[in-house]
Amino acid sequence: MKLSILPVIKLPVVDVTTDPLDLLLAGLTLRMKQLARTSPKFIELIYDRKFRIEIAAENGVARHLVIDHGQVSNEPAKGQAADFSIHFVDSDYAVKTILKGNPSAFMSGMQSGDIKMEGDFTLLVWFNKAAKLIVPKLPKPLTQKYQQVRQLIKQKTGK
Repeated sequence: MKLSILPVIKLPVVDVTTDPLDLLLAGLTLRMKQLARTSPKFIELIYDRKFRIEIAAENGVARHLVIDHGQVSNEPAKGQAADFSIHFVDSDYAVKTILKGNPSAFMSGMQSGDIKMEGDFTLLVWFNKAAKLIVPKLPKPLTQKYQQVRQLIKQKTGK
């Protein structure tokens, strides 16, 4: 199912739309805020750092991930300059690429022209380090159950 077929509406209380990329970035920001309080490795990554990373899609979604001396926030891009920008061809492609969590997916996207990056490329390295911490580690018993469910789904659907 293409995510872009869903209607996009603005959720005013949280200043987010229902665009898949916008929702993903809101979720990433919430997870980063949690890590900023609980993860020594993540705290080390954001301690005494100040920068903006713009993540945008050609269809109009553009947000800034703001790191400001140990604080994490997310805001719509409204003319402020970003230290590093990642522009995707569309929201669907952006979500799929980010969720892969694989730096080679970004590289192939850059080669095909579906991803354009500009600015301080050391922040891309920072983003990759942060991305490794964002995915929570599942306890071993839960991982085993997850594997069993995946196998069952594969048997039933053939995928």
